[in-house]
Amino acid sequence: MGKQEKVLDSIKSLGVTPISGNGIIVQFAAPNLSAKVLSFLSTTEPFYVLQLCKNELILAQLNTGGMAVATKIKKNTEPLKIDFSTIEKVAIEEHGFNYKISISSDDGDINLVAQQKELSNVRSSGAITAENAWGTENWHANNLDDTLNELKKLSK
Repeated sequence: MGKQEKVLDSIKSLGVTPISGNGIIVQFAAPNLSAKVLSFLSTTEPFYVLQLCKNELILAQLNTGGMAVATKIKKNTEPLKIDFSTIEKVAIEEHGFNYKISISSDDGDINLVAQQKELSNVRSSGAITAENAWGTENWHANNLDDTLNELKKLSK
């Protein structure tokens, strides 16, 4: 069983139906420059899987154990579930070496950052989602384009 399938099995345990190939690694966007500097200097900022499911979007913290390959969502953390029907707008823009993903829903706005796929093999998203021992394949890069396209379709 591949590492992405293990993450999907972990998400299925939440009672949802994940869509294969529609999950990426994200972090919450820093609200200001000071927070960006702190995030850069510290490797303790958690990573999340943003997973599109049949009827909802899931944000679940990954159990990375530092920079180890993630195969499960973190225990004793409550994933965020956003029903598609409550999503008003999804905006995605390139921001340096990342994508900024802004999701507006009935409950408020969420700003996330996803690393671009081209350098993912040498960045944390690739290390966390590596599918082989050499780090040349990762499911974040494989899923990024499709996931971003599907997210855009959620805008009303």
